[in-house]
This record gives sequence, C-alpha cells and structure tokens, in this order.
Amino acid sequence: MSDKYFSWKRIQTVLIALAGGLMLSTLFLDMCTADVPSADAAGGFEHYSIAFRERYQFLIFSFVTFALTIVTIGYYKQRIMQIRLCILNSILLLFYQIWLVAAFFQLREAFTFTVASLFPLISIILLLTAATFIWKDELKFMVANAMAQGKGAKNGGRRE
Repeated sequence: MSDKYFSWKRIQTVLIALAGGLMLSTLFLDMCTADVPSADAAGGFEHYSIAFRERYQFLIFSFVTFALTIVTIGYYKQRIMQIRLCILNSILLLFYQIWLVAAFFQLREAFTFTVASLFPLISIILLLTAATFIWKDELKFMVANAMAQGKGAKNGGRRE
C-alpha cells in the first residue's frame, strides 16, 4: 500500500471507492416505501418498505458491482485494466438502473422510491469520471516515457 501509484490522494481511487460505498449502502437501505392508511379505528398509517436485499436480483447486482469496485481499486498498477473494469462496472450499473426504472413503473401506484434508487446512476457518473482521470494519468506516463526514450535516442544512447 505504500506504492506511489496507490494513494487515497489520487482522485480516481477516491471516486471508485465512493462508487463502491454507494453500492454497498444499497444492501442496507430501502428501495421504496409506502404509507397506507390503517384499517383500525385509531386511524394513522402503516409503513411498508421494500429493501434492495429483499429482491434477489437487486441484491446480486449490488454485491457484484461493489465487489467489482474493490477489484478495480486493486488494479492500481495496471491502468488500462482499471479503465476497462470501470467501464464494465458502468455497463452493469446501467442495466441495474434500467431494472430499477422497470420496477418503478410496476410499483409507482403504491410505492415511493427513495434516493437510494439513484445510487447506480450516481455510481456510473463516478466510475466514468474516475476512468477519465486514470486515462489522463496513463497519457502523462506515456508522454514522459516517450520523451525519455527520445532524449536517449538524440544522444546516441548516452546519458548526459
């Protein structure tokens, strides 16, 4: 962890970790809630909710995308692979968000969706932003490498 490329100071690591944190939090939050008038004489309302973990497809998507963010952070030395994993995770999160929208249209009469239902969309934005920062770092590295090789070729391979 003391490697100069792995640091919490690097914005892409923080963005990927935030996306993972959002997906982890969906395992503990409600997807939608409903307040239904109570049938008893006292009146009032009964509170119902559906959590992400209660529907196995959402549980699987949340866990897989969270695990993929952890794996992505682990590939800090292989930037191109890290970019590919960010894009793969974004595609999975896009399908997850589409599935949540479909659930919204099925349940919109009775339930109100929570802000946590937008976490996959926010995670997509975070991961794609992280991928752009990773690409910028890779470009800097490639330019510096090319300049170092070009300088060595001008001097006939000698160092000055």
